[in-house]
Amino acid sequence: MKILVYGELEDGKATDLTLQCLSKGIELSGQTGGELACALIGGEVKEAAGELISCGADKAFFVEDERLSGYTTTPYRKAFSVVIREYSPHLILLPASTIGDDLAPATATELKSACVLDCNEVNLWDEDIELGRVEFDGKVVTRFSPTKKPLIATLKDGISEPAKPLPGRQGEVIPVEVSLTDEDLIAKVVRRDVARRTVDLRSAKLIVAGGAGVGSKENFKLVEELAEVLGGEVGATRAAVDAGWTTHDRQIGQTGVTVKPDLYIACGISGAVQHRVGIMGAKKIVAINTDPNAPIFRIAHYRIVGDLTKVIPKLIKLAREMR
Repeated sequence: MKILVYGELEDGKATDLTLQCLSKGIELSGQTGGELACALIGGEVKEAAGELISCGADKAFFVEDERLSGYTTTPYRKAFSVVIREYSPHLILLPASTIGDDLAPATATELKSACVLDCNEVNLWDEDIELGRVEFDGKVVTRFSPTKKPLIATLKDGISEPAKPLPGRQGEVIPVEVSLTDEDLIAKVVRRDVARRTVDLRSAKLIVAGGAGVGSKENFKLVEELAEVLGGEVGATRAAVDAGWTTHDRQIGQTGVTVKPDLYIACGISGAVQHRVGIMGAKKIVAINTDPNAPIFRIAHYRIVGDLTKVIPKLIKLAREMR
């Protein structure tokens, strides 16, 4: 089986989600004894080909044209379709990003192939490909097994560990020529403003997170204070963010970010499926909740049944004494 991964870049480097897609591609190609390739499209992308080969790609196709410096659907769809027709993969994986979720269906329309967005699982059963997607706020996992090939899928954050570079690994770098017309380039990117993240939950080693059970914005300050004392980051569930207690960039779960800290302290979080999928990579989970039957306790390593407004101040006091 031949697998192709679309390489999305930021500042000339593969994004974390691209490396997760590549890692999943390595896993799947290993199961089938197949080949793994990547595709790069943009103004200056050739240098990034070496990074993706060192991380596991056997081949790196690249379309380099200064007119492709900014993403627009039509020329990228055309360029990606040319690469796909040249390589003839069975499975095509893209990051479930703003670009990936636009490019995937556009390319599928061009190729008249199957496309599934925002997948949380990819499995192989002999020659059949099965895709899983969490839906309805985490209450349902829908599984797809399209027969039309090539199959195009975008993968959500947390699908796999990011692929790591292996120094000295060699592969084939292949330039692809694409003839772009004025009609292809009818839209032009004149400026790109990138909002820089001030919160990096993905790489945080310690996270203290609050949910609806915190009860109020005033009580949420206890979560923030505990995180500060412990030298960690503040996280939250969707309910806490929707209530206005903290900002969206701190949201963890299906509709937020996936985290893998050494320690995750869940305060007033019941543990709905859509939140749990975002914290399954945590090495240790401590949960504080008044409900002894809260779902979060099923995955917690340490369980504290109690009122967080009484428990957290004691933890803060203890942490300060141990400094």
